[in-house]
Amino acid sequence: MLSIKTEYNIPRDYFNDFIGLIEETNPADNLIPSDLYRTKKLVSKLGLTAAKIDCCINGCILYYKDDAVEVYCRTCNAHRFKPKSGRQRRQKKDVSYSRLFYLPIILRLQRLYESMSLAGHMR
Repeated sequence: MLSIKTEYNIPRDYFNDFIGLIEETNPADNLIPSDLYRTKKLVSKLGLTAAKIDCCINGCILYYKDDAVEVYCRTCNAHRFKPKSGRQRRQKKDVSYSRLFYLPIILRLQRLYESMSLAGHMR
C-alpha cells in the first residue's frame, strides 16, 4: 500500500481514509494498520532504511562522498541549497533543492533470500 501511495503521490488524509474503507470491508480482527503513521512504523521494523543523497537541481551530480561538502554544482554552477528567508532567531538547517533516496540493493536481496518461498525463485 505504501508503494501505491508513493507511485501516485497520494496525500496522507486520502491514504488514511482509504485504509479506513479497507478496515470497514474486512473482519473486525484484521491486522491492517489504521493510518499512515502506523503503516510506516510497521514497515520501519524491516530495517530497510533509505540513504538520502542531495543532488543537483539539474541532475548533473550527486553530492556524495568527496562532493558532499560542495555548495555549488561543479558542472552547471547551480546552488545546492534553497536560500534562507528573512531573519531567524535560531540557525536553520540548509534545505537542498533536490534529493535522491537510495535503497541499497544488498539489504533488499538479503530480505528476499530470507523468505523461503522466494529464495527458490531467485536462483
